[in-house]
Amino acid sequence: MPKKHPFDPLIEASSTLCGEQSLKTAVEGFALSHGYELFAYLHLRAKRSSAVSNYPTEWQALYFDRSYSRIDPVITAAKRGMRAFRWSIDRDRPGMANDLRRFYDEAAAYEIRSGFSIPVRTGFGEFAILTLASSSSVVRPNGKDMDEVQAAAAVAFIHARFVQQNKPGGASAPVALSPRELMCLRWSAEGKSMHDIALVAGLKYSTVRFYLDTAKTKLDVVTLPQATALATKLLLI
Repeated sequence: MPKKHPFDPLIEASSTLCGEQSLKTAVEGFALSHGYELFAYLHLRAKRSSAVSNYPTEWQALYFDRSYSRIDPVITAAKRGMRAFRWSIDRDRPGMANDLRRFYDEAAAYEIRSGFSIPVRTGFGEFAILTLASSSSVVRPNGKDMDEVQAAAAVAFIHARFVQQNKPGGASAPVALSPRELMCLRWSAEGKSMHDIALVAGLKYSTVRFYLDTAKTKLDVVTLPQATALATKLLLI
């Protein structure tokens, strides 16, 4: 029988459990089993972000109300390296900006002092990050229990499941769009112009326009905003 890896229970839970609360309980149990009291899954997108966490409710509200994702060093490090890393709060660093010092002070007040964060790219310029956090100011040492490759695979599974759970149910969409049509529509829904889509997808401008035009025809709409709105409603993008 193949050897079981430390992240296997988390991958298996994300593959079989139904409902956000069940997934949240599974991630929380996994975090506790590795010495972390708290966890936060954050899906960062240009126009909207979502989170699932057992962080104190007051801290979650404060974090979003003050748009702390702009200065959160964990998110900054994730964007820069896009690989798993350990961190701890350092409030004594010389020359620290006042807003960052306040962020650190408030995080520590809610028992968030160190942790292990695992970012993964989710396509279309977005990424998700799972953070396991501790009230201890001492960073846990490296070890096989937090292998980066296993960690990234687990977070990819969790992300896929949380995204699926957040989509409303419904019958299969009555419109069949090609992968290229769907890709161009998705980028358009993220606010990209046809010139932008051509650049990120490695296509000619005329090709992007063709795919968007055929998508509008299949969806029986006139404008591109109508097409992206309908494709979203039908759960196509």
